[in-house]
Amino acid sequence: MVYNKTEKILEKQQLRSQKIIKAVREILSEKDMGKVSIKSIAQKAGIATGTFYLYFADKETLIDTVVQEIYQELLEHIKNERAQYSNGFDKLQATMEVCIQLFMKEKHLAKTVLVDVPQKNTALNSKYTYIENDLIRLAKIDIDELMDKQLIPKQDTLVSAIAFVGAFREVILSWISTGEPLDSELAQKTLIEYNMRALGRYII
Repeated sequence: MVYNKTEKILEKQQLRSQKIIKAVREILSEKDMGKVSIKSIAQKAGIATGTFYLYFADKETLIDTVVQEIYQELLEHIKNERAQYSNGFDKLQATMEVCIQLFMKEKHLAKTVLVDVPQKNTALNSKYTYIENDLIRLAKIDIDELMDKQLIPKQDTLVSAIAFVGAFREVILSWISTGEPLDSELAQKTLIEYNMRALGRYII
């Protein structure tokens, strides 16, 4: 006889899965990925260690889920902010501001996504590359639009988009690794204006 899970059971499983994800996100907000164990996750989630494996094959699978969740949240924030603007420069600035706010607010999580995952796990590194490529794609759309409207000099927009995202990423990584600059407002303004100048905003 085929056992059909009731809606109540499925809802309970979904809630427990979300509880595990919430637990690891809370732990990662305070600790690096290498210091997180399945036992500590289970304790934080209020479940038995064995129960963890009913929902996730291993820690890496859970981390992958968390990375995807963070990425979807980031994209949703970016989408909402960009929707307020029609100008390509404003859209690019909104994208950068959303990333800065999220990564600076969740430094340990940002370190997991931007540093630990790419360095320690080949499979997750491939997924991170996909995420970065998505950001490059978004930047290229805006840069193409700006060049079509002759608001910036003629350029290879793919190269510009890769450099735009890459330079931004390196500065964010520096802040995550060494701590925010003393004047964070000035530093963030400088980063945004630097990337805009690199596109030629203040040249034409």
